Amino acid sequence: MLIESGHPLIIATDKNPAPATVERIKRAFNAILHTPASSLSLEQKRRDTKLFDYSNEHERDALAAAIDAARSLRNKLESVEKRASADVELDELQMLVLRGHTFDSAINLLKKPLVPTENHVQRQISAPEKDLLGPDILYFKAIIKRQDEQINRLSSYVADLNESLQLDQEKVLKLQNKINTIRSQDAKNLRRDREVTFRQKEIGRLSAELVRTKRVNEGLQKRISKLKQIGATERNKAVKAVKVVKSFNREAIQAADDQFGLSESIILFEDASGGGIAAAEFLVNKRIRAVVVKNEMSHVARKTLFEADIPIFSMRELALDLSGTLMTIDKNALELMIEKGQTEIANAKQQEQLRRLESLVEAYKHERTIGIYKKD
Repeated sequence: MLIESGHPLIIATDKNPAPATVERIKRAFNAILHTPASSLSLEQKRRDTKLFDYSNEHERDALAAAIDAARSLRNKLESVEKRASADVELDELQMLVLRGHTFDSAINLLKKPLVPTENHVQRQISAPEKDLLGPDILYFKAIIKRQDEQINRLSSYVADLNESLQLDQEKVLKLQNKINTIRSQDAKNLRRDREVTFRQKEIGRLSAELVRTKRVNEGLQKRISKLKQIGATERNKAVKAVKVVKSFNREAIQAADDQFGLSESIILFEDASGGGIAAAEFLVNKRIRAVVVKNEMSHVARKTLFEADIPIFSMRELALDLSGTLMTIDKNALELMIEKGQTEIANAKQQEQLRRLESLVEAYKHERTIGIYKKD
C-alpha cells in the first residue's frame, strides 16, 4: 500500500526506541527514521490529534507520530523553501537536504537545463522534454542509484518477510497443537469442576436440610415432652394444666398452639400488653375457657374476650402451682372461678343492656318534651 501511494521519505513512530517493525519498513524504503526524544504520552497524543478524525487508537498514534515529525522538521523545510528558486522542484530539494545534502549540492543535482526558444527567450524544459533533449546526467544517476538500492532493499525485505512468514507458520502450528492440548485438558477440568460444583451444592443442600430436620425434630421432641406432661397432669382429675404463652400477639399464640394445642384451655400470658383484636379473636376461635394475666391487657383485647364470655383473671386471684415446668391449678377451684367470672360477665352485660335501655328511654322522653314545647 505504501509503494502504491508513493515513495515515503520519513517513517515516524511514537515510541522511543522504535519498534522492530518500524525499523524494517524504514530499511525497505531507505527512509529517514524519526523517533521522538521520548515515547509520546497519551495526553500529548490526544492533544495533538484533537482537531483530526481517526477511527481507532492505532490511527491516532500514527497521526501523532506524523505530527511530531512534521513539527520537528518544520524549520528546516521552511528554510529550504525560502531559499529555493523557481527553477527547481521544491519537494526534491527538500528531500535531498533531509537526506544530508547541503543546500548548494542539492541545487546542483536538481538544476534543470534551459534551451532557447525561436524568439531567443529562455523557458523551463518540461519533464517529457528532458528525455528528448538530454537530461541532467547527475540527476538521473542519483535517481537510478536510489532505485537500485530500493530494489535491493525490497528484495531483502521480501526474503525477510518470507523467512518470518515460515517461522510464524511453524509457531502457529505449535500454538495450535498447544491450544488443542489445552482445550482437551480444559474440557476434562471443566467436567470435573462441574461435577465438584454440583456435588458441593448437593452437600450444601443436604446440610441445610439436615439442620432444618434437626430443628424440626427438636421442636417435635419438646412438643411431645410437653404434651406428655400435660396429658399426665390432666389425667389427674384434681388439677388442670395452665398453658403458658410468652406474649399476647398472633405469632406467639400460634407457636404455642402448634406446640401443645390451645383448644378449650386455660391460658397464662407472661406479657398481656399489646394484645390486638386479631390475637383475641384467635383465642375466641380456639374456645379458650379462661385467660390469666400478669399485667394489664389492652382495652380492645379485653372487650373482644368479654363479648365472647371468656373470663380474665389476674395471677393474684388464682392459686397456681408450678410442677416442674408445668403450671397447674386445682380443678374445683378453677371451675368455681370460671363460673364466677362468667356470672360477672353476664351481670355486666345485663347492666350494660339496662344502661342502654335507660339511655333510649331518656332520649325518647327528651324528644317528646321538645315536641310538646314546639306545639305550644
